[in-house]
Amino acid sequence: MLTKDRIIKQPGLIYLFPQNKEEILFFDIETTGLSPKASSLYMIGVMFFDQKCNAWHIRQFFADNYKSEPGIITSFLEILGNYKYLYHFNGKTFDIPYILNKCSKYGIKPDSHCLSVFSDTDSIYSIDLLALVRPLKKLLSIQSAAQTSLERWLGIMREDQYNGGQLISVYSQYIQSRLVSPDQAPELEKILLLHNHDDIMHMLDICSILSYRDLLSAGNNITVTDIAPGKNQYINITFRHNIQIPKDVSLTKPFPSSKEAAIPIQDIHLETRKNSAVLSVPLFYGNLKYFYKGCGKAASKSYEEKEDVFMPSLTIIQQESCNTQYYITYRDKICFYALPDGKVDIGSPFWSSYVKLQLGAFIKAK
Repeated sequence: MLTKDRIIKQPGLIYLFPQNKEEILFFDIETTGLSPKASSLYMIGVMFFDQKCNAWHIRQFFADNYKSEPGIITSFLEILGNYKYLYHFNGKTFDIPYILNKCSKYGIKPDSHCLSVFSDTDSIYSIDLLALVRPLKKLLSIQSAAQTSLERWLGIMREDQYNGGQLISVYSQYIQSRLVSPDQAPELEKILLLHNHDDIMHMLDICSILSYRDLLSAGNNITVTDIAPGKNQYINITFRHNIQIPKDVSLTKPFPSSKEAAIPIQDIHLETRKNSAVLSVPLFYGNLKYFYKGCGKAASKSYEEKEDVFMPSLTIIQQESCNTQYYITYRDKICFYALPDGKVDIGSPFWSSYVKLQLGAFIKAK
């Protein structure tokens, strides 16, 4: 078994992890096939934050012969014992089950800490980037959730030009060359190490895509800085946020259809601009109803009408919690807020609350 170390001086993109980065371990495996019973594990790469260097550190455990599997696994489990959180890409589906199968084959018993991380079904300690990014794929217009597709969307061009399937034959050539053509082995080894290295290093970049999820979280801290009329009967709400996003995006979210099909509502839009964003909300002019508290048919008949300018909301809160919500019809899919009369007070808690409600709805399932 060979061990290779490399320091990443400057990651391409930055993500502010919710966990302490000194407690995070990234990992990725390379195999000669999908089935652990019919293939070999020839590499496990890990990445951790090296406090001495103040930089991310990649360490690769590489099988320079077919007898290295147990040593690779043992080395990985030893280093995992020092970390609380394990980041990976599709690791719950492939990498972790593969390793556990090999542990069973060789009689290797992971300690209780490693087993608890591997068996974490709540994604608290075992964080699968694919599972987290996949819900954002359609929203961000990303063609595929494959790692290389995510990298291209971020504008990353990796040095490695192979995929995992192509490297199966490269590894076979490497093992043969060590016996019959030793002078060719270093170049083949470099190709194999580079692919795993780029996979792990760019996981760090892919984490930056999670910043959009953080931005759209209802718990995100925002500050409304401007409210102004927009084009085509829209109102533009500009706000600052504290999220570092990798690139500006333009997002659109349609409103659900009202029970009154003859009254369409235009889409809501979000434009990000570094540490600020603009939420463009369509305005509704006309009569809407405020329904009194109650239940059943009695409530549907007890309402007041108001003629005003209204802003629709993507998220409906139970009517009992707020007496400023208006509807086209009783228990409709869209609720509205009346646009304040006179000068708009951007410091009012209403505006930040309203924006948070809309942001949170962008990533909710339809």
